Amino acid sequence: MDYFCARMGYSVFLQVGALSAETVSAMNLIFWGSLALLVVGSLAAVRLFLPWFSWNRASGKGLEPSECSLMIVGRHDAEGFERWVHAAFTHLPEAEILAVDNQSEDDTANTLEALKRQYPSLIVVTLPASERFWSTRKLALTLAVKAAHRPYSLWVDTRCEVPSDMAQWQRALTSPLRRGKAIASFAPVVAPRTASFRERVESLAVNAWAHLRARPLFPALKAVKTTGMVPVNFAFKTQGFFDIKGYLTSMHLDGGEAEFLLNDLVPQGAVVPVPQSSAFLTRPWLPQHDPKMRAHREGSERFAVARYGLLILLVDLVAVAAGLHLALLWMHMEDFGMLQPSPQIRFLQGQLQALLGVYVLLQVSFWVYAVQWSRRLGAGWAVGLSVPAYLRVRLLTRALTFWKK
Repeated sequence: MDYFCARMGYSVFLQVGALSAETVSAMNLIFWGSLALLVVGSLAAVRLFLPWFSWNRASGKGLEPSECSLMIVGRHDAEGFERWVHAAFTHLPEAEILAVDNQSEDDTANTLEALKRQYPSLIVVTLPASERFWSTRKLALTLAVKAAHRPYSLWVDTRCEVPSDMAQWQRALTSPLRRGKAIASFAPVVAPRTASFRERVESLAVNAWAHLRARPLFPALKAVKTTGMVPVNFAFKTQGFFDIKGYLTSMHLDGGEAEFLLNDLVPQGAVVPVPQSSAFLTRPWLPQHDPKMRAHREGSERFAVARYGLLILLVDLVAVAAGLHLALLWMHMEDFGMLQPSPQIRFLQGQLQALLGVYVLLQVSFWVYAVQWSRRLGAGWAVGLSVPAYLRVRLLTRALTFWKK
């Protein structure tokens, strides 16, 4: 009888503390909807992590210097022209070297004249001052390509630091172009370690984003879009420039010297980002903010950042909802004096804990990924650690100020 009474009491206790059918149905709906979002987030993470598999590959042999025209562009930077031209003739004597003076109004012309006397094979391309093309290098690149005679062209800026091993830089940057495997390639231009925290974060974000957008999900997919790379460290097939009539589609825009040129070249072949650090260049950070550039991009590219931002927000909401419902279950147990959860509550807790576990795994993976990108681009591990929080603050700020645009 005592045993029977005890069992009856326990049954009544469970019945009193049981959740309603509506509550259970709602929590199951939340679980399956949250799980679907986390699956989408996991697939996006796989897409983001793809470059990891190419980081450790050794760069290929690259093009022979005799096949390349190295175009060095600058404005009001006589010292930069001297550094690059001397280094180019020292380490790449077989390449065709072009110095492109983009509307300088100081003594840069005299410096280039002296360099021409020292290196008779140097080709000097001079652009007169023009208000229409003052804020763009597109005319400079167009005239430089017309003056080039080699099958492939490389484009750099005098403000970039000369790489410690210029020959290795040339091989790494042009390795995808060897044997016609690609029509163009590009590599990151990173901010120096002395730059401000914000500049290093923006440099990391811009370079990583450009690399990811140009990396196809599957090797067979070639029709990808390049977006937002720093336009002073890329190589392309010279004839391809003439085949697409140069900047015909984007000459009215001030920026995008690399982005829109490479996108127009995509139908002719692959555009390959180079992840090897030997191909990277360092330059003071000069961000570009041109609304016209965004408007010129295809819709899928204009809203790509917003899609990832929305996904981050929804995944964060999954964690908040799971944590909140776990707290509500604990409060429910406390209200009914339940020392141990019932099978029903234990099952629901397991579902919510599984959601939180997947969320934590995604966040840790993203954190590690950001740190690795930061170290790869020379921004420092501290920048990588702060990127997830910094990214959320920027996305929230843009969302709250969207009405001003």
